[in-house]
Amino acid sequence: MKPYLLKTFRIGILFIVFSIGLVFHGEDTLHAAEGYEPPQTLRASDVLPKSFFESDLYTIDQQVQNDGLMNTYRVTSKHGNFEAVSTVALYKLIVEIEAIDAMIKVEESDTFSKSLKESGANTAEGIKNLFSNPEESIRGAGKGLTNLFSRAQESLFQSTPGETEDSRMQQFIGFSQSKREIAHKYHVDVYSTNKVLQEHLDTLAWADYAGGITISIATLPLGGPAKVVYSSSNVVRLLNDAIAMTPPSELKKQNRAKLIKMNIDENLSDLFINNPNLSPRQQTYIVAAMEAMKEAAHREVALMVALQVKDPDMAMAITTIVMMQAGYNNNVAKIKELVPVMRIMGGRDADGNQVLLVPVDHMTWNKRVAGALEQLSGESSTSKGQVWILGTVSEMAQAKLKEKGWQVRTKVANKIGINAMGLPKK
Repeated sequence: MKPYLLKTFRIGILFIVFSIGLVFHGEDTLHAAEGYEPPQTLRASDVLPKSFFESDLYTIDQQVQNDGLMNTYRVTSKHGNFEAVSTVALYKLIVEIEAIDAMIKVEESDTFSKSLKESGANTAEGIKNLFSNPEESIRGAGKGLTNLFSRAQESLFQSTPGETEDSRMQQFIGFSQSKREIAHKYHVDVYSTNKVLQEHLDTLAWADYAGGITISIATLPLGGPAKVVYSSSNVVRLLNDAIAMTPPSELKKQNRAKLIKMNIDENLSDLFINNPNLSPRQQTYIVAAMEAMKEAAHREVALMVALQVKDPDMAMAITTIVMMQAGYNNNVAKIKELVPVMRIMGGRDADGNQVLLVPVDHMTWNKRVAGALEQLSGESSTSKGQVWILGTVSEMAQAKLKEKGWQVRTKVANKIGINAMGLPKK
């Protein structure tokens, strides 16, 4: 690894964890202390748009727990009870609940049952045999596989599927392609960790793969919270189309090639690509965001930050951070350099501003934030810079930040050109 990378990485892992506040809301619960604001309970109807409360598919608990940075929402639906850590995660969850309901309607239809029955016992037996004796099934499949083998080889024998990927065999036989296309039609992430969503995606994908039914899915309604999915830019829509049509092994190859073109250290790239806690979709978003910041020096910092991902909440937070940085680059001022800040990253723009963009829901003045600022003050020059957040900040936190030389910009999604799910919309 290059000397700069080693030095920066060593510095990065010693920094106080500002990002832990973004994703580990349950750890080290902060108790009220003199000079600090205690954890708060917010009202959902005060912090969310009215459209969130107009559906008969789900109910959002009015009590929202805020840990000083992120909100935790509890959602009850007839298809299960869920928890979302962050407002960005809540938007994604609501889209998934709407998709689950639409999929169940397809599964319960007469057409679905009839088509499966008409697919015949031979297809079902063939699938069963493929999984009970895959080696014999593939050996007898004929020469047609030869043409596909070079593409399937990485999936079968080299890369280990990530936590949210289908098995190697499912990818190889084409089941995963059906699943990706169905997820794309429903505007949901095929790599989602939502187990209820995955069960219904599997049901429709097996039916589609068996040839008993051609899944024809109407677009979901454009109203309500799900509407944000449709407000993405053409670039994001094209990116999602590519993700839907491309096997994860191929996405990894493409992302590696793009990182090589950006002159990113090969060892660092491999660590990033092989992190099983980052889905292929998230990796693709991060690489695309890095590509967008063409003028930025040290783009490898984004990968260093991403190496820390250990769970879905952290993966979503860090992906959103990188997308926010790219949004700032595209809509406010060009990023000239990415720099490690604690265990996240900041940037220096063309105007000389130091900017820190984080997907905070509501920031209060607490021990975690105070510690982060103390570390930042030690690492920064007299001109501290700007903190850009998606949500809001308490009066006390704003005053303390200002006192230490930091300007706070709130509700910045529109300013940096991203939607409520952290994706570019311009």
